[in-house]
Amino acid sequence: MIKIYLARHGETTWNAEGRIQGQSDPDLSPRGYRQSFILLEQIKERSLSAIYTSSLQRSILTALPVAQHFGLPIQRRSELNEIAFGILEGRLLQVDGEAQIEWERFKNDRLSYRIPGAENYHDVAQRLKPFLTNILSHHQGQEILIVGHRVVNQLLIGMLLNYPMEIVLRIEQANDLLYLVQVNGETRIFHYMDGEIREGVVMGGRSVIP
Repeated sequence: MIKIYLARHGETTWNAEGRIQGQSDPDLSPRGYRQSFILLEQIKERSLSAIYTSSLQRSILTALPVAQHFGLPIQRRSELNEIAFGILEGRLLQVDGEAQIEWERFKNDRLSYRIPGAENYHDVAQRLKPFLTNILSHHQGQEILIVGHRVVNQLLIGMLLNYPMEIVLRIEQANDLLYLVQVNGETRIFHYMDGEIREGVVMGGRSVIP
């Protein structure tokens, strides 16, 4: 069996402002730094063998307290970087009409539409597949932590559990929500919510077993 703990980075200064991030690299907000220690509290009693993050600082900083606790190196992988949002990065949808139009085009066809200078979901899935294959072959019998991003984590969950894309697009992960994927013949997913471990994914703010 392999146990994969899948965390999203803590809140960033841009999350707090409502700015589109993509592969831009803002710092964690004060709340985000607190969330990095919440992550540590959730898994400090586990037996982690490896920690993987994207190459973006919000992912690395979120993993840092866990890495220091376990004495493990942070393995930075650019494959885990968030989807690139091209010309929309740094912009505020609420006050930017042009950005709103591009965002709606993307939302209506996330698999194939590319915002100028950006990626779509298919592009991100293609770069994640070799990483996931490597993880599953090299960490059998171990527990590992991956600190990623919203779209990246949606796709990782979808690939691990063979979910159809209509489910993948509905998976939610707040900045302080931790998933656990167990791969042992069959694959099961759990999440930490309100101090409890529940089976399934979060959709519409509640636990769902697709």
